[in-house]
Amino acid sequence: MKRQSVLLIRLLIMMTIVLLLTGCSKTSTDIDEYLNTGTAMDAEAKDVMPALDELPTYKDIEYRHTQKKIFFFEANSVVLVIEYDMQTYEREKGKLAEDYVISNLKATSETSVDTSSPDVDFSLNSYVFRVLEGNGYLKSFGMIGTSDEHQRIAYLYFYDFDLDQIGEPDDRNRMSKFVKSYFEYDF
Repeated sequence: MKRQSVLLIRLLIMMTIVLLLTGCSKTSTDIDEYLNTGTAMDAEAKDVMPALDELPTYKDIEYRHTQKKIFFFEANSVVLVIEYDMQTYEREKGKLAEDYVISNLKATSETSVDTSSPDVDFSLNSYVFRVLEGNGYLKSFGMIGTSDEHQRIAYLYFYDFDLDQIGEPDDRNRMSKFVKSYFEYDF
């Protein structure tokens, strides 16, 4: 009996350690929580994310808020993907350059040790993403993705003041891997 108790305690300790190391993730797709999650990200993201009541008529809209916790560290991401008819998509895509400023940070070269510079343009499946200017890149920043194939515009925002680096500096796919990992949305 004592041996079973010891094994049970060891198992619980191991499970706790694994849980602490891998972290926990919570995702919401309730559009009523859009920019109203109760996290510090909400105020920051309002500068990048569109107001729902100001959107033109759309065919479909998808929302996802993901919160990841590891130990005492927390990362939040929000994605809003809007599908339009072709005419509205082309019009809204054209307005992006007027409404948003694309980051002018240079992508990291293979010889650079600076891991804070993003790949400002990158692709993920049918989407072309661009990192937006401002908002303190790396810790808190926005991105916009467009998919001509599906007539969709994706607005993304990320917030994690403990993040020091995105991927490995020599990984040319680090931004797309970052989006897959933190936004948990199937682009």
